[in-house]
Amino acid sequence: MISSMAARYGPDELEFYLLDFKEGVSFAQFAPGRRDRTWLPHARLIGVNINTDREFGLALLQFLADEMRRRAAAAKAHEVTKLEELRREDPGGRWPRIVAVIDEFQYLFAERDAVTRAATLLLEDVARRGRSQGIHLVLASQDVSGIEAFWGRPAIFEQFVLRIALPRARRVLAELNDATLGLPRWHAVVNHESGITHGNEVVRIPDATGKGSVDEVQHLLHETYAEGRPEPRLFDGSRSPSLADLLAAMPAAGGPSALVGQCIDVAGSAAVVGLPDVPGRNIGVLASTRREATQVLGAAAASLAGQYPRDTLDVVVAPLIAEAAEPAERLAERVAAAGQRVETVRLGGFRARVEALAAEVTERLAGAVSRHPVALVLYAADAADTALDRAGTEAMRKVLHFGPETGVHVLGWWRSPARLKALLMMARRPTIWARGWPSTCRGPRCSRSSPACS
Repeated sequence: MISSMAARYGPDELEFYLLDFKEGVSFAQFAPGRRDRTWLPHARLIGVNINTDREFGLALLQFLADEMRRRAAAAKAHEVTKLEELRREDPGGRWPRIVAVIDEFQYLFAERDAVTRAATLLLEDVARRGRSQGIHLVLASQDVSGIEAFWGRPAIFEQFVLRIALPRARRVLAELNDATLGLPRWHAVVNHESGITHGNEVVRIPDATGKGSVDEVQHLLHETYAEGRPEPRLFDGSRSPSLADLLAAMPAAGGPSALVGQCIDVAGSAAVVGLPDVPGRNIGVLASTRREATQVLGAAAASLAGQYPRDTLDVVVAPLIAEAAEPAERLAERVAAAGQRVETVRLGGFRARVEALAAEVTERLAGAVSRHPVALVLYAADAADTALDRAGTEAMRKVLHFGPETGVHVLGWWRSPARLKALLMMARRPTIWARGWPSTCRGPRCSRSSPACS
């Protein structure tokens, strides 16, 4: 079906968005591979192995809904109602038909959570109104009877007039249409009447996997259309995005920012956090596992170092547990390669370095010293709780609270939210009672409004 439509229409007339749940890679053939570097020019997005990335399926539906509204607004501006009329009235615009193919789509609705609720509403909206704007859905599943999100919502399936049922498929055609139970192998029922029995048409399934079929079509289409066109974006749920690709995709911000990951959207945008000199602009990573936490810290610090001119940023790297020594060393090498000053502090000297940094923050607040940028990168910051003691903890709080507005930012990994919360909460000063009541206290009926009782 995909190759026949691609052979009939050019990439300016037709675009594919292809997702495959359940650890599937059937759509990977349309992306460039190691052995075959050709790709389908009509494909704009190919998602494989996304069984654990249901949010990406939701992102595709959101993209389709946004595109549908954009086209509706353009049609309204040109006073037309159909895609063909919009193409005629706006010849300079690019209005291809969009076909989104989602294999094993039932996994998108596998849980009773916010993703399922949002996906259900978006799917119903796109299926109902998308066709008039040239946006079409092809959903494939082995069994749709167990999708609880669709129970009581027959309007969703009513929007799918064309239904193709393979042997022994259930609930794909109408409720009482059991024509698939007796189908032999390599046959299917094609129904253009929403699954009603009188619309059944039995067909033989073509062999699209043999040599000289789909692969040959792709080679010809690639040779004809690929020049000057971008490759399709490949989203592989089994692999982490490349740091180099994310750094290249970082937007040109007005000020320094840190890369913390990849947004779950169709474009694969880089997720960045701005770090201007204003209060509260620190980054806290909460994770119990070392590998993911150190990757986030490394990406954030390395991206920040690459945005400053040479020798204008001081980076203090503090690996506070033995397991963090290796990733901290790699980060120090990246920062040095970017031309910035880097200092590594171990647990034994961490308290003295934090107290010195807190004293510098105090001087900066008073305007006594220059405010050159400083990044304090903490690996397992909570490991220093006992080493800091009370004075060191107060110094750390000062750096966190007042450092960002003076150009000192903390990028830290804490192994539990409770430990970070304990650090951020201001310490309560204990009251030591001597004889009687404090002079400002009103006795046993004190309402705690006195400054001495606070």
